[in-house]
Amino acid sequence: MLLQEMTEDNNLIIELSMNGQKYEFTSKVIRKVNQGVLVEPIRINGKILSFNSSGGGIMVSVYMIRDSKPPMLWKGVAVNSIREDNGTFYKITANGEGFEVNRRGAFRLFIGISGVAQLGTNRKAVDVIVKDVSESGFSFVGTEDMDNVINMPVRLVFADFNQNYSLMGIIVRKVVIGENKIVYGCRLGVRNANLEQYISQKQRQMLSMNRGNSAFQNKEMLEKALKEPGRADRTTQEDEPDDKNYKKKQIKNDGTYKERDINKVGKTERRDIFRDTLERKKV
Repeated sequence: MLLQEMTEDNNLIIELSMNGQKYEFTSKVIRKVNQGVLVEPIRINGKILSFNSSGGGIMVSVYMIRDSKPPMLWKGVAVNSIREDNGTFYKITANGEGFEVNRRGAFRLFIGISGVAQLGTNRKAVDVIVKDVSESGFSFVGTEDMDNVINMPVRLVFADFNQNYSLMGIIVRKVVIGENKIVYGCRLGVRNANLEQYISQKQRQMLSMNRGNSAFQNKEMLEKALKEPGRADRTTQEDEPDDKNYKKKQIKNDGTYKERDINKVGKTERRDIFRDTLERKKV
C-alpha cells in the first residue's frame, strides 16, 4: 500500500526515534497531496514541532491505524511543514510501500521518578522508582524481594505535573537484576484516561527538554538504581592514579611545594589519610 492511498480522517501514529528514545504522537490525515499525505502536526507547548530545521538525528515512522486489522507501517518517512490558509500541517512522503506489522503491547514511556507501591491488600506501601508506563501497563523498581507476587494486585501512586496519579494493576512479571534490585512489571486492570493524557503530556515535555533538564537526570537516576552493587565505573577506576609506594618517595621542601590536587593523590594514600584521620593521628 502506498502512503498516498490513505483516506481522509484516517488515524495515524507518528513515531520519532532520537538519542535512543522513541516518542509516539497521534495524528490524522487531512487529505492527499503529491505523492504523500497532509496530516495534523505535533504541537509542543502550543508550538508546532518543525522537522525542516531539525538538523538530522531524528527518524520518523508512520503507523496507519486500521479497524480489526494490524496497522500499516512506513519507516523513515520525510516530513516537511506546509503553511496553508487554514493552518500549518505536515506533508509526509515515503519512498516505498508500507507493510503490515503486529504491534505487541502498547508503547512504553520512560518515567524514572519516585513513587509508592502497595503489593497485595494487607501489605505496607514501599518506596519505589517508576520505570515506565504505557496505556496497558507499568513497571517499577523496588528493593524488597517479595515471594508469590505474580497475579497479585498492586497499586502504584506517583506525582508529576503537580498532580497525583494512581494506577491499579496486576503483577505479571518479576525480574531480579541485582542484590536488592527488583523490577516488577504490571498490567493495568482497567483503561485509565488520565494515564493516556499523562503519557501524551510527558512526551511533549521530554521533547522540549535538553540534556541538562530533569527528564535526563531522572533517567540517570534510574540507571544508577538498576546498577548492581559493587559494579562501579571500571573506566574511572582504571584511570584513577595510585602509587602504593608513595611513602618511600621524598618531597623536596624548596619552598615551591604547597599543595596537590586531590585527583593527583593516589587511592592508597587517600585511604591511609582517611584512616589516620579517624584514628586522630597527626598526618
